[in-house]
Amino acid sequence: MGSAYSYKCTNSECGYEATISGGKDYGFCGEVESMTCLDCKELMDVLIAPAPKLKPIEPRCDECKGQNLKKFYSGRTRCPKCGSRLKKDPNSDILWD
Repeated sequence: MGSAYSYKCTNSECGYEATISGGKDYGFCGEVESMTCLDCKELMDVLIAPAPKLKPIEPRCDECKGQNLKKFYSGRTRCPKCGSRLKKDPNSDILWD
């Protein structure tokens, strides 16, 4: 079972928000990693190794199916919409499968 958190853009005019694991994580679906799609400008958890074998696959964006992805690094990755800082909401911990 994995954990996910809400990351919010610090620019109040932007208002971008995404719920992601914040790195690599595991659930019943397999292994995911948080990434930004540079094509559609979305932040998401991308499946990188499906269960049950956890054999690595080529990651693809859930939205546009593109492969122009960049790994997410908490504290360093910027808002994909406006470039401002993202802030993790420590009270937003949710469990996922």
